[in-house]
Amino acid sequence: MTLFRVTLILMLLAPLQALAAPVILVFGDSLSAAYGIPLAQSWPQLLQQRLEKNGFPHRIVNVSISGETTSGGLSRIDKALLDHKPALVVLELGANDGL
Repeated sequence: MTLFRVTLILMLLAPLQALAAPVILVFGDSLSAAYGIPLAQSWPQLLQQRLEKNGFPHRIVNVSISGETTSGGLSRIDKALLDHKPALVVLELGANDGL
């Protein structure tokens, strides 16, 4: 495939990315990962439901991990930001740092 064709394909796909729902990235520990409760009752899931109910186009992407520490989060946040390209990040870490 020539460089021209690749460029043309990327230019045609760019408007589709602009139409995609803005991502809210939830990056946290067990409090955000729904440890010990049904996923449907987690605060990120409840937030998604409230956003939908009120007509917001945003999409929650929850990459929280139970037991995560601040240093563990630091080691993986760059990849999460690159992978999901969020419009907003909710950072919830620190509860496990003292353990």
